[in-house]
Amino acid sequence: MGFQAMSTVGRNNPCSCGSGRKAKHCCQSSKSAARGDTNLPKVLLPAMSGLREQEVPVSQAVLIAQDRQQHGDLAGAEKIYRLILTLDQNHGDALFFLGIVLHQMGKSRQAFTLLRLAIEKYPNVYKYKYNFGLICEEVWALEESIKAFRGAIAIDPQPNAWISLGNVLKQFGQLDEAAECCKRVIQLKEHHQNAVAYNNLGNIYQQQGKLREAIECFAKTISIDPTDALTQSNYLYTLNFLPQPNLQDIFKAHRNFGARFDRPMPPRSAPTKADGARKIRIGYVSADFRQHSVAHFIEPILQEHDQSKFEVFCYYNHSIIDERTTRIKSLVANWRLIFQRSDTDVAELIRRDGIDILVDLAGHTGLNKLTLFGMKPAPVQVSWLGYPNTTGLTTMDYRITDSFTDPPGAADKLHTEKLWRMPEFFSCFQASNNTPDIGPLPAVKNGFITFGSFNNFAKTTLQVIAVWADILKSVSNSQLMLKNKSMSAKHVKAFILSNFAKCGVAPERIDLIIPDDEQSNHLDRYNSIDIALDPFPYNGTTTTLDALWMGVPMIVLMGCNHVSRVGVSQMSNLGLPELIARDINDYVNIAAQLAGDIPRLVELRAGLRARLQNSPMMNVARFTKNLQDAYQAMWKIYVDAQAI
Repeated sequence: MGFQAMSTVGRNNPCSCGSGRKAKHCCQSSKSAARGDTNLPKVLLPAMSGLREQEVPVSQAVLIAQDRQQHGDLAGAEKIYRLILTLDQNHGDALFFLGIVLHQMGKSRQAFTLLRLAIEKYPNVYKYKYNFGLICEEVWALEESIKAFRGAIAIDPQPNAWISLGNVLKQFGQLDEAAECCKRVIQLKEHHQNAVAYNNLGNIYQQQGKLREAIECFAKTISIDPTDALTQSNYLYTLNFLPQPNLQDIFKAHRNFGARFDRPMPPRSAPTKADGARKIRIGYVSADFRQHSVAHFIEPILQEHDQSKFEVFCYYNHSIIDERTTRIKSLVANWRLIFQRSDTDVAELIRRDGIDILVDLAGHTGLNKLTLFGMKPAPVQVSWLGYPNTTGLTTMDYRITDSFTDPPGAADKLHTEKLWRMPEFFSCFQASNNTPDIGPLPAVKNGFITFGSFNNFAKTTLQVIAVWADILKSVSNSQLMLKNKSMSAKHVKAFILSNFAKCGVAPERIDLIIPDDEQSNHLDRYNSIDIALDPFPYNGTTTTLDALWMGVPMIVLMGCNHVSRVGVSQMSNLGLPELIARDINDYVNIAAQLAGDIPRLVELRAGLRARLQNSPMMNVARFTKNLQDAYQAMWKIYVDAQAI
């Protein structure tokens, strides 16, 4: 499916006070940064956690409170901070870090009052503004986060603040300025921070479609820190976008990842039966049990799972708890939050849960746990859904796919996993709840055809631009609408328009827009498009299904591997093979011919949603039955092998 791996910095930054810890928020100062303690009375601490009542200097009380905070005793830390504030209501660290404690306890309104008060009283304390920026980022108050990080930089331009500012600017869509923040860090030539900065710059370049530059940045990061698995995932993920991929080289790169991070634990005792004597325990690992494309595919499966045969566990690797998270959590009896927990810790948890089949839903994408899978905590491990390629791990037993995206033969030789092909489509789609109605064909009102693509800009290579330009030139007065978050970068917009101009297409025929805030508005934007164009070699998945759901036909180009054959599977399962192009000329001709057939476009628009609903791609019951059959067969193979 392809979702970019997150940066290695942000909420886990090394503490700005120089402690070297990777805490969620820095809280390791030895004294108040704003006031001395010399003339202050001592604090009488109550007996807590086995310690006797004791009277200590304020500076030591702060340290004790921060230690309790660091080890999860938020109530104990809160009590000490409040005792300090009874002696000195303006004590900077007590004000600020009490605010952090309250934030961690979910008391956001009180927390932000204290945090802002500390910054107002002591505006020149770096750590207050820096950590306030981290908290604002965490609650998605991005504008306030940017302001806080800029304020920290004005006090002391430390690498952490530049990196964090770049992260938020990237999330805010300001890619050019985010890249400059990374370059500032690189200029400081600090070894560890350079690795982080190069990784982040690679992510920005990848989002801007600068694939070669992104790959160079990731390679530099890996040379600095070859143990950073997430950067290597970023590198591998980006290889999937290359316009002329060398499949053998890409496979070798993935296999190298496995050679470094395969480190299996001793196997657990094998069961003696694979029949219905007990339920099979399935564990799903993902950072995307939230408002995310992956959730469209996994939520209906979790809802449909046969609870008489399977016991389902979800291991969630993210801090965001949104409406979708709550809904998904309600579907499973066993919910495990594993965000910021070590691989060893999570592996032991999985062992204690007795998981039989552990399913990875991320591959080399954001906040993946492939290093956990490298430990082999479950007897059978499966990669599915989130990534269009091999993981490279020999500890991953299977990868779920279908015969359209990974035809038998060549594809099998490019995977460390055994390919398990579903009988129809490799996943099952659930449309958004807040779906707008399908509008009339725009061309009827406009008098011209509007083509469109809402895919990640990294998929829009120079070859794609050249082919789309040929389509526009073949269809007089036609327009092209491109929408993605990269369009907020001036350089990206200039790049697109200049390259279309080189191909003979005037800028006024190209409409570049940034994403809509709400999902319903995003889907409604398809009511402005007559024909959707699938990029290549990296096809769309969710974007294609969204377009089809909104009545917009998609022209796809057949490629040579999974990432470039998703469209083939979708159109084949939809019963529209005429929308599959065999080569570039065929792609242009199909688009031009369809654009010239308004009655056919009207017919498709009126019937696509029902066609999709009646296809294997939305038949949840049938797909889940096939998936469960696959799990049972995998488990039987494992148990039978142990009996030999």
